[in-house]
Amino acid sequence: MELRSFVLCNDAGDEVCISNYGARLLQWHTDVFGQDRNIILGYSTLSDYLDDPFYHGAIVGPYANRIGGAAFSIDEQEFALQANEGSNHLHGGDKSISHMCWELVAQEAQVLTLKCELANGHNGYPGAMVFWVTYHLNNDSSLDIDMKVITEQATVVGPTTHPYFNLAGVGESASGHILQIFADNFTEVDDANVPTGEICPVDGTNMDFRQPRVLDPQQPKDNLDHNFVVCRPADESHGVLISPDKQLQLHVSSGYPGLQVYTGKYLGGKFESFGGICLEPQFYPNSPNIDNFPFYLTTPEEPFRMRISYKLVKNQTEVDNPASVESEKAD
Repeated sequence: MELRSFVLCNDAGDEVCISNYGARLLQWHTDVFGQDRNIILGYSTLSDYLDDPFYHGAIVGPYANRIGGAAFSIDEQEFALQANEGSNHLHGGDKSISHMCWELVAQEAQVLTLKCELANGHNGYPGAMVFWVTYHLNNDSSLDIDMKVITEQATVVGPTTHPYFNLAGVGESASGHILQIFADNFTEVDDANVPTGEICPVDGTNMDFRQPRVLDPQQPKDNLDHNFVVCRPADESHGVLISPDKQLQLHVSSGYPGLQVYTGKYLGGKFESFGGICLEPQFYPNSPNIDNFPFYLTTPEEPFRMRISYKLVKNQTEVDNPASVESEKAD
């Protein structure tokens, strides 16, 4: 199947470019008071994505993030997954849905649907699976990403999307973004970044983003690759990222219980470390192996469905507590 890209446009002047390779978000151009900004990091040619180790803009899965020990059990039967990050399993393993060509199902001016299939046993996952993703660019500058997965047997599913955002515009410094996360708790991790099973309060820690905080990539406290336990319903913002000039906000929401925030420390190649920020709604990492983490199996009788929404808001410099932003900048 050939590499292709598709463009969605809305009445607000947004233009979103998507590839059939990994169902990836390649670009999102938006007009910010006369200035065109592309807010998603990406490569200049489609072929560059074939060797991309950073999952730029991809739909990742079947299960996003890490599964400890590269294994899980269903009804006391253990399934060994491909270990592609040390002894652990990350983002579905090698040559999974993020590195496959998806089939075009339907395209309209503001809607695109793509599909891909995984054979039974792909990277160790039980059951043949069919994935659909529908991108819908709305006229209010929101992008809805609807995912559906059907499977032939009970299996572990939990995909997400992996764009790196720079609201200042690609090519500009990402330093000085402001982040707010509506989460009272986060999941503690071990040295391999796999959750221990402990859910910890953010109060009094570097994980406290309940009030907006300026990100400084030079500070270890802002080197984030952590899952936050969101405390808002699916139709409200779980996280807000604000451009350094405060002219553009990105709100993220989903039906998932967690939000992984990654500030891009390990970006490389043509991309600078900390050059983009990922806001990835998801189940908590390693949920299939931790009883007290919210998770459900996908079965033939109960297909997986999830919506992730990103919404742009312009000229709204005020957030819940703007004074805290200014005091943080002064520190």
